[in-house]
Amino acid sequence: MFRGLRGRLVAALLLTSTVTLAVAAFLLLSPLESRLRRDEIEGISAQLRADRPLLTKLATRDLQPRSPALRRMTKTLKISADAEIVILASGGGVLAATDLDRGETFPEAQAALRDHRTVRRVLVAGSVTVAHVAIPVTVHRTRVAVVAVRRLDDASAAVAVVRRAFLGAAAISLVIALALGLLLASRLAQRLRALRDTALRVAELGPVVEMGADASRDEVGDLTRALVTMQDRLRRQEQARLSFVATASHELRTPLSSLRVMLDLLRDDLDRALPDLDDARQQVARADQQAERLAGLAGDLLDLSRLDAGIPIRSERVDLAELVRAVVAEFELRARETGHELVLDGPASAWARADPGAVAQIVRILLDNAVRHGPRDAAIVLSVGRDDADRGCAWVAVGDAGPPIAASEHARIFERFERGPATGDAPGFGLGLAIGRELAGRMDGELELEDGDHASFRLTLPLAPIADD
Repeated sequence: MFRGLRGRLVAALLLTSTVTLAVAAFLLLSPLESRLRRDEIEGISAQLRADRPLLTKLATRDLQPRSPALRRMTKTLKISADAEIVILASGGGVLAATDLDRGETFPEAQAALRDHRTVRRVLVAGSVTVAHVAIPVTVHRTRVAVVAVRRLDDASAAVAVVRRAFLGAAAISLVIALALGLLLASRLAQRLRALRDTALRVAELGPVVEMGADASRDEVGDLTRALVTMQDRLRRQEQARLSFVATASHELRTPLSSLRVMLDLLRDDLDRALPDLDDARQQVARADQQAERLAGLAGDLLDLSRLDAGIPIRSERVDLAELVRAVVAEFELRARETGHELVLDGPASAWARADPGAVAQIVRILLDNAVRHGPRDAAIVLSVGRDDADRGCAWVAVGDAGPPIAASEHARIFERFERGPATGDAPGFGLGLAIGRELAGRMDGELELEDGDHASFRLTLPLAPIADD
């Protein structure tokens, strides 16, 4: 019965309930009877002290054995204290008693007279417990002792009633605990089995398996939601991988096929008696372009592998303005070929704390996207600046005259192997912006898409301390 998580939870609940009830019984029932007896004896003592003035009103002649007044007084005290009453003289002789067993002695009476205090004594004979309470009383300079005798059956009866009630309540509590434990454990085991079955289906069929969300606000619900998030990411990664494989296959097939054709044509030209050198040069140039595309893909994949491997990058003072000017110089020839004008706007220097190689790579990615996808014969503006407010930052922005990217695409275009809708059939693998954002994050910076009327990307980096300037 107690195999598995369900049985163990029920067993743990029952054991906890049983131990709790046992401790409660020990702490409650064990001292209860002694407390009730102590309270009962204290009640007798208090009542005798309260009735002491009645005895002081007796005359001296009434303190004689078989005195009618003394017998009436003992009956009154018996009713008041709800106990048998014995009045003894200072010498130990019995003056009056409501019920006296032959041969019974009352040493507590002598102790009360001797010590001038209330004396209590409890006698236990088998299952019978009797309490003796003696108090000293002075009547017209004559000292006597009043002893109250009562059986303490009420305390035992009360404890027996409480014990029966407690045991009944404990039995009901255990039954309820068992029912609730079975219900909760069954529900928990059912939810965990559902998670296990889903995990097995995912292992068998892949991340395409749908996993239902658990709305419960507990640890199992959190685990289910975490698995749903993980599955969603795995599904997106799998879709990105499939998209990359398809894109890479297409992109690789095109330059490789072109290279083979060009090399075949070049071989044919060189095999002729009079080779066409101009055509051969054109074939070599086109082959070089295709090889450059393949080299770019290999470079992007290498960059991604380095980022995934967690290779550390440098952190030093970098003049963003000077670095951007150097990158712009690299793209000037290519920009002129596509009719773009590169405009650099900003101060003479803007110092940031970053890796110069990584910053240059990000700027190259942004410029390459602007040149390839921006409107032809339009300006590409590169802005550099610094913001000294709060913690401070330095930034580089690259924008073109192209239409703004839809808000729904802002996050997606930074994913690996994702390409914006405006790229069309232009060659590319959707890796540049993903590499740029990861590099920016590794430098405690951020690469984001700015809101505006045109496409503009902004790289933000930590500002170099002023003390270093």
